Amino acid sequence: MATIDYPYLCTAISRLSSVPVRIYEHGKMVLFHSAVPLSADPIQPHERRILEAENHVGYLITEDFDFYGVVHDKNLAIVIGPTRQIPRTSAELRRLAFDLDVPKEGVEQFVSSMGAIIPLPLDFLLEILCMVNHMICGEKLQLNDLRVTDLEQTKLSRQAAEEQARQIYDEDQGSGAVDAYSAYRVEQEMLSLVRGGDVGRLEEWIARVPPVKPGQIAPDTLRQEKNIFTVTTTLVSRAAIQGGMDVEDAMRLSDSYIKKCERLSSLDSIVNLQLGMVRNYTGQVARLNDCGARTELAQQVTTYIRRHLSDPVRTEDVAQALHLSRSYLSTRFKKEQGIDLTDYIQQVKVNEAKHLLRHTDRSLLTISNYLGFSSQSHFSRVFKAVTGAVPGDYRKQKE
Repeated sequence: MATIDYPYLCTAISRLSSVPVRIYEHGKMVLFHSAVPLSADPIQPHERRILEAENHVGYLITEDFDFYGVVHDKNLAIVIGPTRQIPRTSAELRRLAFDLDVPKEGVEQFVSSMGAIIPLPLDFLLEILCMVNHMICGEKLQLNDLRVTDLEQTKLSRQAAEEQARQIYDEDQGSGAVDAYSAYRVEQEMLSLVRGGDVGRLEEWIARVPPVKPGQIAPDTLRQEKNIFTVTTTLVSRAAIQGGMDVEDAMRLSDSYIKKCERLSSLDSIVNLQLGMVRNYTGQVARLNDCGARTELAQQVTTYIRRHLSDPVRTEDVAQALHLSRSYLSTRFKKEQGIDLTDYIQQVKVNEAKHLLRHTDRSLLTISNYLGFSSQSHFSRVFKAVTGAVPGDYRKQKE
């Protein structure tokens, strides 16, 4: 067999699929080809997990539901991705640009380029992996030979995940299981926490949740766990909607979680995904609660602002999106919420800034740019007006 020209092969794959392709040697990237210009490589947060995969052919579905495929050949690795089933929204791509520290002047180009990557079904990516593996290793794999194993992210340690799995899903719990009434009560307690966006109490609930023995709804254990996940995700998404989350956002997120669960093949990965799902929905509702979005109008306004966090949102923009006149919207909003809409827009952005200051190490300038402020000094003035502290001091207080 002729020597394989890896750069030619990878470049051809990228051109045909529009998906970025990389070659690594001894863990170091030696080639990157993308049919669209990318100022930052979206693989950065996931690179280590992909390269450390034990299987020589595998894939990763990230927390944001992007697909990456990898084929190993001795000290060489070919990584293809990202692609995804459903295109990212502009707001999601701007958040990705923020996470990757894309400079302000490069954000629009990055968003445009990422949006130009053609969405592909996961099976299409797996077919490419099978083909590349055959060309390199001479091995003929089928789609059902590929399984997600150690590429799956684990929010908790494997030991903690297995313990949680035994508590919730083990069919041999016997006398340790609670009765049907108690199981219903546990379920309702969880949904109440999601509905209220109570992140702190949710963590306490996760730590003390009693073992629950679900009824049998599938012929085998793995199918049982996936069915339970689907039911739980459906209930949690409804609770989040009742808590004020936008219906479209909640349902789209639910579909993505369920599709990802269907690709999993181990108990602990499903449990981890379920815990992450519940935390995610609860956090989404908490953001709404932080803004005091009590009425339907306030929830619609908040949804619009959050979808345009990177834009300099104006009152007239919100009015046009809601098909209301500017004066009517301003008057009604002030009457319902007790706050001017302009001030509320700033409050939503500042609440997001507080979250980013607490949970990321991004610079004040990066956060300012991401949230659509005209300058860092403007961001600091607005932040102080809302919270009483400048961003830098707020971050130090929360450390």
